[in-house]
Amino acid sequence: MKKFLKLALIAAAIAAVVKLVAAEKSKWQGLTESQVREKLDSRLPARMPDEKRAAVADKVVSKMQERGDLRAEDEAPEPEPVEKAGTAADPDDAADAATADDSEDNAESA
Repeated sequence: MKKFLKLALIAAAIAAVVKLVAAEKSKWQGLTESQVREKLDSRLPARMPDEKRAAVADKVVSKMQERGDLRAEDEAPEPEPVEKAGTAADPDDAADAATADDSEDNAESA
């Protein structure tokens, strides 16, 4: 029974990590090269030399171009899926989700 519980916890942890990685990856897909560079510039430490930051950005952009994850500068952005009004089970859940998104944005800007 203990082995089954440990296995279940490990499987749940792996599933959570996979879900987080997929969510983070989806945030970067469909961006233009300039948007990727701006996002990287805001995330890389300011104490890093500019040359090194540019080299890291060049590597990331080239890998994304190889995979086809970048969108052309003149191409229109993909429309984001719109949630239907009836999808939330509880209106308070939607408010909590919005608050959580705001706190993540504040944490990234700090």
